Amino acid sequence: MGTKDGNGRGTVAVVGAGVVGAATALALASEGYLVTVFDHGEVGAGTSSGNAGGIVTGAVTPTATPGVIRSIPSYMLDPNGAAVLRPAYLFQAIPWLVRFVEAGRPKRVSSIAKALQPLVSHAMEAHLTLADLSQARGLIQPVGWLKVYGSEAGFSGNALERELMTRHGVNFSILNAGEVADLEPRLSKNAYTCGLFQPDSGFVNYPLALTHAYFEAARERRAQHVQESVLEVRPAQGGISIRTDRTMRLFDSVVVAAGAWSKRFATQIGDRVSLDTERGYHLSFALTADQLLRRPVCFPENNCVLSPMHDGISLVSGDELAGLNAPPDYRRIRALAPFARTVLPELTGQTIQREWMGYRPSTPDSLPVIGRSPRCRNVYYAFGHGHLGLTLSAITAKLIAGIVSERPEPFDINPYRINRF
Repeated sequence: MGTKDGNGRGTVAVVGAGVVGAATALALASEGYLVTVFDHGEVGAGTSSGNAGGIVTGAVTPTATPGVIRSIPSYMLDPNGAAVLRPAYLFQAIPWLVRFVEAGRPKRVSSIAKALQPLVSHAMEAHLTLADLSQARGLIQPVGWLKVYGSEAGFSGNALERELMTRHGVNFSILNAGEVADLEPRLSKNAYTCGLFQPDSGFVNYPLALTHAYFEAARERRAQHVQESVLEVRPAQGGISIRTDRTMRLFDSVVVAAGAWSKRFATQIGDRVSLDTERGYHLSFALTADQLLRRPVCFPENNCVLSPMHDGISLVSGDELAGLNAPPDYRRIRALAPFARTVLPELTGQTIQREWMGYRPSTPDSLPVIGRSPRCRNVYYAFGHGHLGLTLSAITAKLIAGIVSERPEPFDINPYRINRF
């Protein structure tokens, strides 16, 4: 078994060096565990690096809702629609889609929203705790989360979201056009008729820097990063065996936080999980002027977000079911570039400096997989965060550290357990 320190804390392997893995490494290392993070790439270099930067504390609405379920047939037919299912991937996606449809029934939507509430409502507090450990508070801006609507019909179409937020105590306000302009004066006045603002949400304009800060703080507490590809996670005599493309090592415990690649490790342990990838895309506009936005601005009718990141304005969009192996298809995100230049006129003439695609690890019920494996007591899961990876990374880390240390759970985590599948 791995070496324990003087406090009797054991060795823990964390598989995955994204923001969830880095946050978990810090939460565990701060309690005295000897943490080794495995990833084939650099810390934070994968999907965690390309999000819109929101810590969205009111995100209680699941992806699957009755309206979304009614739209599924169009996903096969409209290559520029809100979401796309590649025809070649249909057969592989069917089991996930069946569960997705079931999750979109009204009663399930209500229960999922109830389960999301304790996670998202504690998200900012958990981030600030880790930020204090890593001297990273300056990276988290308390500027809120803004959605704007170009039409009354578009606003009315999101009535379910407002109902769920009201039911679960989310602090939000409905803004008229003048109030939207006060928040974001450089948006085109023709881009919106009203808005919805969640003031308690936060914004990280450099998610990679936050991930690095969390891991560096873990490293200061003796955590290590091993840049190798994990091939196998197996129970072994005296602990858990981690086999990589270079070596094999034994640990007391392992946390699977490998995002979209986590399913294979759960399967090796003997646990079943429904996990697929909602591919997300972004374009980054190089800036030659002052910052154009103060916070992320979501355009629900166009299924995109404009976000003022550290190196330019990012246009973030895309829900594409195509698996882990198909090549990227940038046509839909490129088609949104004219819209971005219309709603933010100062983007006109700005060059696109980067195109990017990431793999959101998505469960059909929009709930992450957090908790102990029912098959093996010293395997823990921390994946499946879908659109909320940055938002839920720190609260996930807090929960995992508590479970590993066998503390009482701060709220009911049964909805997140892997055996729900």
